[in-house]
Amino acid sequence: MAATTFAQLTEHVYWMTPGPPDRPSLGAVVGDNYTLMLDGASSSMHTRLFLAALDAAGIARPAYVALTHWHWDHVFGAVEVGAPVIAHTLTADELAVMAEYAWDNASLDRRVAAGKEMAFCAENIKIELPEPRRVRIPKPAIVFSKRMELHLGGDVTCAIEHVGGEHAPDSCVMHILPDRVLFLGDCLYHTVYGPTQHYTTKHLFPLLDKILSFDAEYYIEGHGDTALPRAQLETMAGQMHLAGTLVERIGRDEPAVFAAARESLGAEPDEDMAFFLRAFMAGKV
Repeated sequence: MAATTFAQLTEHVYWMTPGPPDRPSLGAVVGDNYTLMLDGASSSMHTRLFLAALDAAGIARPAYVALTHWHWDHVFGAVEVGAPVIAHTLTADELAVMAEYAWDNASLDRRVAAGKEMAFCAENIKIELPEPRRVRIPKPAIVFSKRMELHLGGDVTCAIEHVGGEHAPDSCVMHILPDRVLFLGDCLYHTVYGPTQHYTTKHLFPLLDKILSFDAEYYIEGHGDTALPRAQLETMAGQMHLAGTLVERIGRDEPAVFAAARESLGAEPDEDMAFFLRAFMAGKV
């Protein structure tokens, strides 16, 4: 992954791209009265990097921090901002559980062995926050259940809406108007916890329909280093729909699934399509 960059995406939206070891996208929505930070960063150091970029651009510090979901890389830096944290009720529940955990290497390793933590996450936590490690889990000041709207001054609004999905049931998106930007977090990614990393049509197809229903021109993914224009997101959604439909019809027979994909596409499935096909097969019971 390329080094993190910070830039203005639209008139009111600024974006810090993902970076190593597993730092996600961070956003700032700038209204006439308030700045809203999108996601809470993976560590205090990550947060300080973001705040320094805001300072350098002459942007007011965040008045609020909105979380897309509970995973460590999106929340460990939230307390460092010093602003009220906004989260979905399911996110708040998960954060309360995390607040009871010990975060030293031995405790991380025990949770990995017990299947309560992914080895990938544990290793990146160790890189992002070397021992001795202090982890501060945010306690949301504002909790919502379906949707909430923030008016940031002028005509700038940000609607935070729960969409769920395969990656995390608490996943939320942030819809920024008038800029027509949708901050996705990780909602379109596959599962990360459990025995397999997979997609299911039951969860992904309604989510894709929901994402495409927003009036948006740019889409920011949690770990994608380019902002997707709507046409590109529609292409990706089409690949996902085709992959899921083929697997629903054929099952887990990989040669047959890939043969059907070649017939439908008129070409060999590219890397993304191959991934989607295998992820749906992994989720097919």
